[in-house]
Amino acid sequence: MTAGEQLDKLEIKSSDIDYVVTSHLDCDHADGLRQFKDAMVARSEYEYAKKYLYIRFKKKWWDGMDLNLYDWNDNQGPFGRSYDLLGDKSIELINIPGHTAGLVATKITNSDGKYFLYYEDGGYGEKSWKDMVTSGISMDKSAQKESLEWIRKESLDPNCVRSLACHGIEEKTEVFKF
Repeated sequence: MTAGEQLDKLEIKSSDIDYVVTSHLDCDHADGLRQFKDAMVARSEYEYAKKYLYIRFKKKWWDGMDLNLYDWNDNQGPFGRSYDLLGDKSIELINIPGHTAGLVATKITNSDGKYFLYYEDGGYGEKSWKDMVTSGISMDKSAQKESLEWIRKESLDPNCVRSLACHGIEEKTEVFKF
């Protein structure tokens, strides 16, 4: 189901969305961005994707779009590269390279220090980080393992109320509040 279809199902208009963060530029994450204005992507991911056009990425997925490229402005995560979206550490886009160079996990932290971790293609669900199973597609297997170890540590932290992957078989569309 596309992002637009999921928003329709939840009766949310794309114009109601303040930020659209693209975890990385693989087709299943980037194809469909045109329905949103100023989608955000890490500059390192954009530069990486441009190097591998026609091998793994297609320029048409984002060509002509006003992508909002951002550079790391904080030091969270396994490689000390993150982007503090609101400037208050409540939403951190954390670089978890391996699958792609600029892949980010999103960590949303409430005022009590509890957080939700959405680690996209950093793993394929809970089984990935429990058994340390990396995904089949990798630009850097060593970095991917280090990122997965970080996901495991974060997911097991008592302050983590939920962690999710994008493609886990146990995942379903849901509205999550904490």
